[in-house]
Amino acid sequence: MLKLLIVILLSMLLSSSVMTPVHPSSSPMTRPVQSRPLAVAPEDPSVNLYAVNPSQGLFRSAVLEIGQQRRTFGWSGSADISTAPQLYYKDVSGDGVREAVVIITRASGTGVELQELHIVDAQTMEEYAVESAADAVSRRVQSLVALRNRNQQVHIAVTIDGATTRTMDAKASAFYDDPAQFTKQLDFSSVVMYDAEQTSPRATVSGSVSPSEFVGDLNLKYVYEHGRFQVGPIEFEASSPF
Repeated sequence: MLKLLIVILLSMLLSSSVMTPVHPSSSPMTRPVQSRPLAVAPEDPSVNLYAVNPSQGLFRSAVLEIGQQRRTFGWSGSADISTAPQLYYKDVSGDGVREAVVIITRASGTGVELQELHIVDAQTMEEYAVESAADAVSRRVQSLVALRNRNQQVHIAVTIDGATTRTMDAKASAFYDDPAQFTKQLDFSSVVMYDAEQTSPRATVSGSVSPSEFVGDLNLKYVYEHGRFQVGPIEFEASSPF
């Protein structure tokens, strides 16, 4: 009889150890593999971001922790100290409730800095739809780069939402690279950076005429409308001496 009771107790213990938790956030699969967080929100130390199985300075998924809640997201990027993710916990939607804002670096190097912006509802742990800065620029910004005065002057025009907002007629001698090798339009694909220090998220997209010759930045401000974050005003700021 005693042996039978022992067998029954052992069977119950083994069964309870393999039960699936009710809340997915407590699942062992969502617990961070890396013990130290990649980022901690300066506004609240209970808001952390962990890399899952980082390898060679990169991660392919991450665990976001907000208090007792955890969720794994399929975000990937750099886990290096110099380019580690940025994490904020603030109200960026304007509804009086704070969100988790994550900025991840996808690529970094000479003349290249590509980041992603993610915003998560702290109550539901669901990610908001966020318009890509690169997509907004591709849709709303046109540019022209042309050589004039027998290649002694470079004419640059930037048009945003159909209106020409800035023209530059810099002398060829002002450039480091050979103007004869310049692109016909500004290239906005090499530098896309995000900033969440202010009330509304912002992005900076740099424009170049060659891989090492940048002539100005597009400054984008995000607005929260209809349950999603999308790019609002876009302004162009020329770099010195242009």
